[in-house]
Parts: sequence; C-alpha cells; structure tokens
Amino acid sequence: MYVLIPINICMIISHKHKFIFIKTRKSAGSSIEKYLVDYLGPDDICTGSKRDGTPILNNENLNGHLGWQWIKGLYPSEWNSYYKFAVDRNPWDKMVSIYYWYLHSKPHKVSKGFEHLIMNSKLDQWNDWSAYSDSNGPIVDQVLTYENLHEQFLDLPIPYNNELQTTFVKGGLRPEGTYQDQYTKEMQQRVRDQFSQMIDYFQYQF
Repeated sequence: MYVLIPINICMIISHKHKFIFIKTRKSAGSSIEKYLVDYLGPDDICTGSKRDGTPILNNENLNGHLGWQWIKGLYPSEWNSYYKFAVDRNPWDKMVSIYYWYLHSKPHKVSKGFEHLIMNSKLDQWNDWSAYSDSNGPIVDQVLTYENLHEQFLDLPIPYNNELQTTFVKGGLRPEGTYQDQYTKEMQQRVRDQFSQMIDYFQYQF
C-alpha cells in the first residue's frame, strides 16, 4: 500500500469582514481563496499558496493547519463570533479530481492508475470532514457544496459581486466525461465506506 501525503488544510480569517473560511482539498478552495484576498484588510490572515499565486498574510509563524480545532484553539474569540464556512464535494468526484491533479503535477505518485489509487491508498487522508466537523457533525455555520457553489456563495454574509465563476484555479486537468465512468462497483463501494459520514450528511449519490 502506498500513501500520498495530503496538502495541509488552510484558512482565511477576516477581522475586517468577520468571517473564517476553512479551505478543504479539491473543492475550489484555491479559487475562493484567490477571490477573497482582494477584500481582506491589513490585519487579516491568509495561509496563502505560492503555487496558486495567493499571498501569505500575517501568518509567518503558523504551521500545520489542521481545521477547526487548530483555529478555535488559537483564535477562540474569533471562532465564537465570526461567520464560519467551508466547502466540500461529492467524494467520488473529488477522488477523480485528485487523481488527475497528481497525474498532471506528480505523475509518479499515481503511476499505477486510478483503480490502484482507490483500492490501495489510505483514502481517509483526503476526507476533510474532520476539518469542519466534530463527532456530532459540522460545527461551522455553513458547509457549501462544490456542486452548488456559485448559488450558495450568493447567500453568504461576505463580500461577493458574482465574480466567482466555475472556471477554477486548478481546473482543466480532467478529460471530458463523467466521474462515474472511472469506477468499478468495488471502487465505488470503497469510497462510500471511507467517506460515509460526509456522504450521509450531504445525501450524496454515486
């Protein structure tokens, strides 16, 4: 069994607009981060990404961003009073996106193909449920879904002028076709088992 090392969970804390954004993987997080930084104030915090072209703001000493427990522990007042949100995605679709991202950026990591990735990797490393949830479910104010991101973004109490569209920072890496085409029944079930809490909460269907 081989293991892919996941990217750390990142975030934005805006004191100016009083919101916290928990960035999850392969759910348009980089695009959202790149959009929001234009509205941040001088004291706001952004973990940023040199690879994605988003700035690192006021977090030179921050390391290992692990979701809500880490944010709440270091910023308890902000956690209790700011609007908190995250975005997540149908995990069957997310895993296809992860595979093609690696195929484009680090092909040696997935040289044995998509089926091997699904059946032989520790899939829970890509499950971001714990980044915004405790044992009882999500503890942020809202978890948006990637599939309805633009419409749901309109309802958030944060700056938004319809600029965020469906052309994302890391888009365009996948071939045409549906994610369902990539799965056997055994692969489908393994993703279902590994992401069961998220699938049940959002009522995702394969």
